[in-house]
Amino acid sequence: MNIKKINSDTIIFIALFAFAFVFSYIPFITWPFDWIETFFHEISHGFAAILTGGSINRIELEISGAGTCYTTGGVRFIVAFAGYFGAVIWGMLIYEISDELHPNLANYISLILAAIIVMSLLLWGSDPVTYIISIAMVIIFLMIVKIKSHIYSKILLKFIGIYTLLGAIKSPLYLIDGREKGDGNSLHEITGIPEIIWVSIWFSIGILGLYYLWKSSRQKIDI
Repeated sequence: MNIKKINSDTIIFIALFAFAFVFSYIPFITWPFDWIETFFHEISHGFAAILTGGSINRIELEISGAGTCYTTGGVRFIVAFAGYFGAVIWGMLIYEISDELHPNLANYISLILAAIIVMSLLLWGSDPVTYIISIAMVIIFLMIVKIKSHIYSKILLKFIGIYTLLGAIKSPLYLIDGREKGDGNSLHEITGIPEIIWVSIWFSIGILGLYYLWKSSRQKIDI
């Protein structure tokens, strides 16, 4: 692979991150992407519950971008920790898989993600707002599939991946508000470790995920 291609991979990564960062501060129009990041956060709680012997009761999503996953059983520590951690993993996977696959195959990622949302809606959706938001997210991924240029659909998927990762980096910081609620407070109640420590851990994991993607884009020179 030539140096021009490597430079373009890195430039695309930096450009997508910069655009996602600025875009994330624009009111209202970011909501669909916030819904996606929140969905991956909440489904991560749910999958953590299932994998540790529990179950998902229901998932609720809000227009504002907030959400809640109600679970029963499982290992409470893992379930509480999994939200922000899972969003980082989802963001990295979406970006990296979309980057590695041939553009013609990248659309299958959109279909798989749409199928996960549909499955979650059918199994755990419980209120009209969650249904509307879930359908909107499915439409977004199906619209990506319909884009004629596979290169552009691939870039949009990578944007969703990096936006989800960025959200997982920024969102824990909002827990530093003095209110005794949220995943950080749950972990504080379980372990006695201050909430700020858990926020720092999630933030650091997100930064490491971002660094991994940046490093991966540069290392393609070895391919």
